[in-house]
Amino acid sequence: AEMARVLADSNHVPLHRLSLLVHSVSIMHKSLDSMPEDENWKALTRNSANLRVYIMAFDVKSDDMLRILKPSIPLERIHFDSYVTCVSGAVVDLISRQYDKFLTHFILMNDVIDMSGFPDLSDNRNEDPLVLLAWRCTRLSLLAVHGYTVWAHNLIAIARLRGSDLKVLEVTEESIDFDQGELADQ
Repeated sequence: AEMARVLADSNHVPLHRLSLLVHSVSIMHKSLDSMPEDENWKALTRNSANLRVYIMAFDVKSDDMLRILKPSIPLERIHFDSYVTCVSGAVVDLISRQYDKFLTHFILMNDVIDMSGFPDLSDNRNEDPLVLLAWRCTRLSLLAVHGYTVWAHNLIAIARLRGSDLKVLEVTEESIDFDQGELADQ
């Protein structure tokens, strides 16, 4: 928060890019209480109207991400990488709602070794958070998913929603799953 206040001062050169690294180890040793609040982000973007933020999150719990992601962050790129924890569908949904104007890159990687299969972000809901991300985030040009279940019909929906604007759609083959009815048709 203090860094955001200093950078928001009008006597500083406006920022264009801010890269933030959030790691579970740093969260364990420091409180999230010093993270910038929404007012801090608003003040920073008033002085830096073209600011775009890139967040890399390593093994950050979904609850912690929900505390970090403030509505006024001009989030352009986000990269989740997990070895212990998994990102929740609620976090993906929040990102698609709050950052629909700026988000261009969304990378979701899970290296958790779980014999029961990859986590499914849709949590058996009708709406898949990744499909909603592709629908809401009209600037999305890169979507990479590794180690999470992506249903084949949702993968097709994502590709159709973004069309040629989606320059990179990268999904690990093992992540793609089919409904039993689809398998019979294939």
